[in-house]
Amino acid sequence: MKKLVLINPHPIGNVGEENVSVLNQMPVNLGYLKTLTPKHWQVDIIDETQEPAINDAGDITFGGADLVGITSVSYQANRAYQIATACKKRGISVIMGGIHATSHPEEAAKYVDCVVIREAVTLWENIITDFDKGCLQKRYDGGLTPMEIYHGLRSDRAFLKDKYKYRYSGIITTAGCPFSCEFCSVPQFQGKKYRERPIEDVLDELESIKGQYRGLILTDENFYGHGKKSNERVRDLFKGMVERGIYQNWFGFTSLNIYKDDETLDYMVKSGCVGVLIGIESINEEALKTMNKNVNLRISIEKYFEAIENIRKHGLAVWGTMVFGNDADTPETFKQVADFVLNSHVDIMTCGILCPFINTPLYMRLKGDGRLFRTNFPEDWKYYTSHHLTYILKNMSLQELIDGFQYLFDKIYSTEVLRKRFQNAKEILGIKNMNAAMFAFRVNLDWQNVYQHLIQNLKELQSSGFYDEALKKYNQYKKADKNIELTPIVA
Repeated sequence: MKKLVLINPHPIGNVGEENVSVLNQMPVNLGYLKTLTPKHWQVDIIDETQEPAINDAGDITFGGADLVGITSVSYQANRAYQIATACKKRGISVIMGGIHATSHPEEAAKYVDCVVIREAVTLWENIITDFDKGCLQKRYDGGLTPMEIYHGLRSDRAFLKDKYKYRYSGIITTAGCPFSCEFCSVPQFQGKKYRERPIEDVLDELESIKGQYRGLILTDENFYGHGKKSNERVRDLFKGMVERGIYQNWFGFTSLNIYKDDETLDYMVKSGCVGVLIGIESINEEALKTMNKNVNLRISIEKYFEAIENIRKHGLAVWGTMVFGNDADTPETFKQVADFVLNSHVDIMTCGILCPFINTPLYMRLKGDGRLFRTNFPEDWKYYTSHHLTYILKNMSLQELIDGFQYLFDKIYSTEVLRKRFQNAKEILGIKNMNAAMFAFRVNLDWQNVYQHLIQNLKELQSSGFYDEALKKYNQYKKADKNIELTPIVA
């Protein structure tokens, strides 16, 4: 029997979203590939957030395999290449897919035998058949997965749960995003067409895993959708959960425009929803324009308070996200955000540094301006998260950025402040949904640690002198009318 090992890589020492318990969920995407693999194959899955796939000596830890498949976003890419190199030393063929391989297939091809761009689930059985026949291609394009393909298809959650004892899992109900936010890589991987799974199929899958997990994440970029028909569809989904008795603690990602839909919000609470994660990104209109965050601009910043209040009064925690380092941001931005968080009573606010993900409009703009300084690839891909600075700031110094993040931590993330915010959540959310208040408090406690690491990363960058060197070179670049070549600076 041939052996396949599917791997979710994790850079050693990285601290980020995966350190928030509710976000450290099983890799459901690899579970789908396990299900689709022909029965004459033995399949294992290694999640490096749980155990390493290679040891300190650079050798594999799993004995051996005929084929290894690795998925990767950009910050995982160099780790993925290290794993691939270790496998190839042992004569193991390697396939790589995911967002990074889709965005940078030529780079990935230097380390692996086969690159899958976009989504592998559409043609995984064909890939394995080609390998069996000895005719594995160098590249496959999975295209955009039709949502109907998930009808009756179930990720092997049982295997993953038995192996790693995950408390949280995820489910796909939609894919794609029609928006063009400057910093977002979703459209290039999932496409701009918003695609929806049939409601009954989603309900059947939810029913099949009912009560098996402490919490569930709707992994869609925006489960509420982008129009009246999509809004009605998701309302019917939550109504169906209530009618079938599928009560499950869950949260999902959506946009602020859900705040006016009282009926949908009511069904969400009745189905077990504890909160919604919303990309607020900024309370600066100029920053939102720069990021092309049009959905928020249409609502208007003045409506943010009303939106948050209405979602919370239904008993749902509001989890907002913000990014800093935008060209419109100044040192004053941090005080404005702290005031907004405390005055609006947002239950969770996770913050990060604006990240130029590969081949996004933001990445191309900063690269064209000569402002990127973490460009020693593939090693520097590990910095492309919202917890590292990878470009020259425009309207503040590095010290001002550090001071701003520290100010924000002191104002909204000190333990004393978190307790006060939890008390407010209990008073407002607890009337209808005490689970939502507890959910918010747990996430906030987890985020304390992540946030402190972010500040530490910035301080280490400052003490290394690397940013000052990059800034000096950038200023020379501007003075020279861009007639000098910018070469990567190696830390």
